[in-house]
Amino acid sequence: MIIHKIKLLGSLFYQKYGQNEAIELVEALVTENVLQTSTLDELKSLSSEQLEQDFSVLFEGIGLMPVPPWGSVYLDKEQVLFGESNVQYRLFLKQHGIVLSSGQREPEDQFGLMLLACAYLVEQDKTDAACELLGQHLMPWGMTYLEQLTQKAPNAFYQQLASDVSLWLKQLVEEFGIEVVEKKIYLR
Repeated sequence: MIIHKIKLLGSLFYQKYGQNEAIELVEALVTENVLQTSTLDELKSLSSEQLEQDFSVLFEGIGLMPVPPWGSVYLDKEQVLFGESNVQYRLFLKQHGIVLSSGQREPEDQFGLMLLACAYLVEQDKTDAACELLGQHLMPWGMTYLEQLTQKAPNAFYQQLASDVSLWLKQLVEEFGIEVVEKKIYLR
């Protein structure tokens, strides 16, 4: 069941869905006690156009991004894409036989994409590697990202989604005893 939850969460932060599809995903995560019913209610209150526009702003870089979803923006002193932390993460993926091929030139350290890679590792019975991904590559910056998203997302759905995911990830880290590496965070 954990694989399913991580995949659904990763896809909400990485793939653009129409409103009906997004509602189905969020309903499934509410049923699994990952997201709150209020998060679903906020999603239902959005128009399809608003959901699509806000996804583009938050995750695709259309316009001025209030909260970039890439780890190297938080972990690199120069706050650049494809920074040193992304290079380290790329090596980690290579060591575990993961090749990401979205057809786009994009950093591998995108929040949702990292959750999808974590789900893949768990699916391949590489739980230790999945825990390493979370503890060394995602969680060191992910909580700051989710806090920023909670504060700056253009609608209450993404704010509540970030808050719920933050709580769920904290529980996951505690449940699996994942040691989260502390890294310096660079914020604008």
